[in-house]
Amino acid sequence: MSSRCCSCAAEGRTFWGWTEEEWVHLLGRDQGEFHRNAPAWAGDEVRPYLAAHAYLLGSFTGFDRLGSFQRLTLARQIFGRDRLNREIAQVRAVLDEWGYRLGRDDDTLLPMVACRLFLLNRSPHVDELTTELFDRVRRDRLLPGTQMNVLHALQRAVSALGFCDPPRQGTGCHSARATGGAPEWERWVDRWPATSPLTPRTRSGVRSNLLKVGRWLQAGHPDAADPAG
Repeated sequence: MSSRCCSCAAEGRTFWGWTEEEWVHLLGRDQGEFHRNAPAWAGDEVRPYLAAHAYLLGSFTGFDRLGSFQRLTLARQIFGRDRLNREIAQVRAVLDEWGYRLGRDDDTLLPMVACRLFLLNRSPHVDELTTELFDRVRRDRLLPGTQMNVLHALQRAVSALGFCDPPRQGTGCHSARATGGAPEWERWVDRWPATSPLTPRTRSGVRSNLLKVGRWLQAGHPDAADPAG
């Protein structure tokens, strides 16, 4: 609070009128820049609290401009850990059914990406993750490369829940893959949507069932996994 008051005095106006650039200047693009701009007494622990204030009181969402930063911790502070766990569990259940590693309880990537989207959307609810939001994240490159790999799977799951459109063809190059199936079978499944006349949502459901068959084949009949064989 004291740091924010000092910045208000320096800027000559109250924080609720600040631009995103002014918040970035205060928060810093990394921890070093924060210390260069903040009062000398401000320790490392001050920055996350200022980020929460920026989000709640200043409508700031430009967290992609802050460098390495604990967005998951921030989202838990703002929305509550239990609420986030309940929302993410809906997505995990779908991804686990499809065989994605992201569906496992010990996965950490899905919560990181989901919480980034919740912060951008200013809502912790999966049913408010829109097609437009996913498109914006891709268009503006609001996630680092390793987390972009999760975005495709997350949108597929949210689409299967009925809350947005499935990812468009061509975004699969950034997709997290389902695991545990017969590799040759999965290659055929990956090629199938491009030739199917079914609607995107129907294709998504059929693809899920085909991947289940691939896991069954891998477990019990690996020699029969090639449809052309």
